[in-house]
Amino acid sequence: MYARFGKQAVVVQKYGGTSVGSVERIASVAERIAKQYRDGYTNLAIVVSAMSGETNRLVDLVKQVNPRANEKFYDLAVAAGEQVSIALLAAALERNGVQARCFLAFQLGIFTDPLHAKARIQSIDTRDIFNCWNVGILPVIAGFQGISEEGELTTLGRGGSDTSAVAIAAALKADFCEINTDVNGVYSADPRLIPDARLIRELDYEVALEMAALGSKVLHSRCVELGAKYKMPIVVRNSFNPNDSERTIIMNSINSTEILEAPLVSGITLDKNIAKLSITRLPKVSGLITEIFGAIAERNINVDIIVHNLLADEDSMRVGFTIAREDLPATEEVLRSLNRKPPFREMSIFAEDGFAKVSAVGVGMKSQSGVAGRIFAALSQKEVDIHMISTSEIKVSCVVRSEVMRKPLGARRWFGGNCAAGSSKKSLGGATVPSPPQTPLSLFAPSGLRVTTTDQGVTTANHSILSV
Repeated sequence: MYARFGKQAVVVQKYGGTSVGSVERIASVAERIAKQYRDGYTNLAIVVSAMSGETNRLVDLVKQVNPRANEKFYDLAVAAGEQVSIALLAAALERNGVQARCFLAFQLGIFTDPLHAKARIQSIDTRDIFNCWNVGILPVIAGFQGISEEGELTTLGRGGSDTSAVAIAAALKADFCEINTDVNGVYSADPRLIPDARLIRELDYEVALEMAALGSKVLHSRCVELGAKYKMPIVVRNSFNPNDSERTIIMNSINSTEILEAPLVSGITLDKNIAKLSITRLPKVSGLITEIFGAIAERNINVDIIVHNLLADEDSMRVGFTIAREDLPATEEVLRSLNRKPPFREMSIFAEDGFAKVSAVGVGMKSQSGVAGRIFAALSQKEVDIHMISTSEIKVSCVVRSEVMRKPLGARRWFGGNCAAGSSKKSLGGATVPSPPQTPLSLFAPSGLRVTTTDQGVTTANHSILSV
């Protein structure tokens, strides 16, 4: 990748928690960066996660003190891990003869909305990054965190360092963003569950976004949204492998001709973090469903699959939907509050935990029929009951009980071998990345209740402030 763009390439490198999980690994990462710097690749911006396990430790501490702590306090506590990581990596670079400067979110200017624990980046001021490069200093930036206009520290949600990295890359108009992790790239399925899963060497934004949103754990879905919006190539590689090892490149959408040749299914994902709610005896009154999901959206809870059952011979409606497991208490609270209001007093609420969502994703579905039937047949052969179904042009998702997904299921058993690694024939081409497109972010957002459309970035001569 670096050879394609030359030594003037602008690259954002992100290192995940496992990549900096120990002093030895931090030293190894610093050696890699220092070697690249000495080889002439000086326009590098480094984004770092907390050390492996550190964020979980901080979350547990907050829960021990107060399980329902104010989210402002939560953010202040859990963001501390990145501060340690950037300091250690900068010190390790110094030992390797490379000057570095650390930046927390407020020091660089990573501004977000005021939503704690799930903040979205609004703008990034990149002037200090360019100033560092001008004097031969590498910027080392804390991922995962931001600062609101009110001056409050915010966090982007678990896995948010990926989003930090791609957002910074887009603001810099970088040549590509490199995500360094503990796997070789994005696989056609979780290798721990599907033994014949294969590395996907090149992946379309659309498929990558669906896979990330549906439970693939390699990338944060919002980072792929940003990559798609700003046409930012994303490279996923293993931190512990040589620079020329296999990796996944996520890039522009493939064209209609390539769709005909694309593998039927590029990947299979599994999300075990699913809760299901059912509402029955809901009066047939116009606007009640809107009020229910509007109240849920006000709590910043994302709803995934929705099923609405309206029978002509009954005087009530039924609604079922899925959410992330951690949002179940807040959602129940919203519904109980509505249950006290006159139009909703007769409705019954059933909340169930312990579900999973298994999905098949592939651009090839656009041009071939029968995928859903083959998925249902495969699950039926394993005596797996399907509780809910959701489809789009390029994916089919089934909600099932979590415990039935513990046994490995080979991808070839689903699709008769038509589950390929899914590489396209495109090349990244030259070093110039197109200016931000006019397509709104909502066109790339995964299906769900809350979709946000934002404005484009504003670029000046020596820095950019990016709205994301």
